[in-house]
Amino acid sequence: YFLPPPNREGLRDALVQPAEMAGYRFETPEMVEKMLDHLATASGALPLLQFTAVKLWEARDSARKLLTEASYQAIGGIEGALASHADSVLNELSSSARVLARAVLLRLVTPERTRAVTSLGELHELSRKQGEVQALVDQLVAARLLVVQTASDAGGATVELVHESLIHSWPTLRRWLEESQENQAFLEQ
Repeated sequence: YFLPPPNREGLRDALVQPAEMAGYRFETPEMVEKMLDHLATASGALPLLQFTAVKLWEARDSARKLLTEASYQAIGGIEGALASHADSVLNELSSSARVLARAVLLRLVTPERTRAVTSLGELHELSRKQGEVQALVDQLVAARLLVVQTASDAGGATVELVHESLIHSWPTLRRWLEESQENQAFLEQ
């Protein structure tokens, strides 16, 4: 059976009920409504909600048992939570790993600015050092920025961005895409 994506009330339940079960509440009802409004226009709302909820939980006010508006703003809201997380992951990389991360991430975006599903083998061609790409991909998967799908056929594993919003809401990746627009068209050809 195929399950349709949750509607607004389903998203509200997924957001509010776990917090309430843990004895927490949102600072204001408007905060929840603002989150739901943003999710209503986002593709793949459930993964974005889950990621944002985790970041909001990590920034909770334990003394008052609140998920606060200030914390929500600090993580960048729905669209900024994943982007700010991606920047912090990049900042933890060495300069050479950052250069490789840029190359990998650019390969995972089509010229039409959608997610590209790329074979792990193709990404391995980006570095001459044995295991360097695999280590980086593993690190980005652990940081929940990439997803790897393993195939049972001879095609091997594929890699893609965890969510389309990285392409549109992550300023670093947008800047890289602008800088390498000609290269992307060449790679596509």
